[in-house]
Parts: sequence; structure tokens; C-alpha cells
Amino acid sequence: MTKIIHCADLHLDSPMETHMTEEQASIRNTEIIHTFLRLTEYAAKNDVRAVIIAGDMFDGERIKIRTVDEILDAIRRTPNVDYLYLAGNHDGATYAFADHDMPDNLKIFGKEWKTYKYDSVAISGVEICEANSQSLYLQVPHENGVANIVTLHGQAGVVSGVDQVNISKLKNKGIDYLALGHIHTYAEQTLDGKGIYCYSGCLEGRGFDECGPKGFVLLTVDSDRIQHEFVPFSRRQLHRILVDITGLTKNSEIGQKMKRAAQNISSDDMVEFVLSGGIDPMANIALSYLQNLAKSNFFFVKVKDETRMTINPEDYKNDISLKGEFIRLTLSSDASEEDKAAIIRTGMQALMGEEITL
Repeated sequence: MTKIIHCADLHLDSPMETHMTEEQASIRNTEIIHTFLRLTEYAAKNDVRAVIIAGDMFDGERIKIRTVDEILDAIRRTPNVDYLYLAGNHDGATYAFADHDMPDNLKIFGKEWKTYKYDSVAISGVEICEANSQSLYLQVPHENGVANIVTLHGQAGVVSGVDQVNISKLKNKGIDYLALGHIHTYAEQTLDGKGIYCYSGCLEGRGFDECGPKGFVLLTVDSDRIQHEFVPFSRRQLHRILVDITGLTKNSEIGQKMKRAAQNISSDDMVEFVLSGGIDPMANIALSYLQNLAKSNFFFVKVKDETRMTINPEDYKNDISLKGEFIRLTLSSDASEEDKAAIIRTGMQALMGEEITL
């Protein structure tokens, strides 16, 4: 029996300061590195023979020397595990490991098919580039009498090209398991009558487009049969929570509804609250206040306003106040409905002396 790990899309040294503080971004980058170190320890303790890294270990050219040192030292500390690295569209193996001594157990797939054999399994891979994006499907390796794993990096579909994996051209090639990278969420589908193709997803979510459990796939190969299971492994999980605030006008009410919606989420996690529903023009939504209210409960909090303003013009037809005049003028303008709602909301915040959110 042979154990294999399939992981991908670590995106080490990824800039994450768009919404996080510099300190939070630094912590997350360190945690993502540490998650890979934990994976190497898991592999060694659980007699994993090889770890497939199906692309995007790094995140572009922003690679720190200390990060590469950490990765290579962790690989050296687990000499009984081979690490089979396929470069993705965000990283380049030659660049990342330039001027570093490579451990013997770090194996790199290049721009031509390469196969590594372990007992009852053969693992083949190739980096998709302009030169081979069409021809690689004519030369897919296959070993008789063993389980055949193939690894590629790209979007699964019916198109051949750089960053594109043409699934239709991989059918009936004797592939038992197609280990893919590029999509950051775990997913599996049937390849043909014999095999499946699978995205392991990323090890750690970095943004709120990467919510849900993150981890790797553990493959167990017995004779020529492969069993697989997804193993959640991330330090933190990201959650996108929809909160319908229809009919609410007070921040205290909104804050309590947000709290109830997230009551089962770990304080170690990261949460984006998305406020939705129809609201009255007089509703005062103070995003920064709500964010500050919730941020002590989680590692990171973001509050996003996707509400729509519900306005009945008849309610303000005879309103002689400054507010009524302002709303009537705005509603009669040539602005789009979306812009009218934004103008009215900003105007109401100004009239009430509240912090203006744009």
C-alpha cells in the first residue's frame, strides 16, 4: 500500500494587505508557510511516500529568500518523502530555487513529460507551456500493471492551451487519478470509465472568494486501485455570511443579527458579513462601526453593504422638511436608480451628522 498527498496553490508570500492590516497580512503569510511545514510533518508521520504539489507553490516574483529556505529545509527534514513539484502560472521553479542547493527528495516536473515510480503507482506530470500545449496530449505516459496518476495545472475544459487542461483529450488514456491545480476549492469529477480528475484546492484561503474548508487529498494506492479522501488542514477558515437586514434601522439591531448569524464560527476564523435586503432611507448603516463591533470576535472581519434602498415616492410627496425636499429632488433627477439610492443614503448620513460611507 502506498500513500500519496495531492496539494496545490499554496501561493506563498502572497500580498494580502488590500483589506488586512500589515500585521495581519504578515501573520497570515507566516501561517500559510507553517501549514505547508505541518503538511511535511504529517506526511512523515503517516508514511506518505510522495507529495504532489500541482502548481502555484509561490505567488509570482514576490518570493522571500527566507520562505524558500523554510520550504527546502522542511523537505530536507523529511527525507523519506518525495516532493513532486509542478510549476503553475504564478510561479517558476527555476526562479524560486535559483542559487539554492536542491534536496534530493525534491523532484521537479519540467516542460516534457516525466514519470516517477513508487511500488504500485506511477506519477507523471508536465508543465503546460506554449511549445507543448497541443502536443502533450499525444504523449501521455502510461505504465501497465500499476495505478497511473497524472498531474497538470490549469482550468479544466475542452480547450488546449497555456493554463488550460483539455479534459476531453485525456479520456481513455489509462489515467486513474488526474491531480490538478489552479482552482482553489476541492472538487472532483469523472474523467472516463476508469478514472477521475480532482482539484485539491488551496491549503489556506486568502480572500473571501476562497471560503470553506481547505486542505489536501490523501490517496491510498493498493495494487492498481486508488482510494482518495479530502483532509481539511487549514489554520483558519474563511466565511462569507449573508445577513438580511430588511426592516432594521438601528446599528444595534444589525449588530445583534450579525452576531447571531456567526455564533457557531470559531474566533480563529475570518468573516465577511454581507448585508442584504431592502432598507428605509432613514436607516443608518455605519459599516466601520459594525466592523469594529464584530472584529474582537474573530481574527479578521469585513462588513460589506449590498442592501437596496426601498423608497415609496408617495411617502415624501407632502414632506416639507429638508429631508423630503432632498429626496424628491433626487428621485426626479436623471441619475440611475443605483446612483439615486447612493445619493440619498449619503445625504441622509450628512443630514443626521453620521459618518459618510461611500
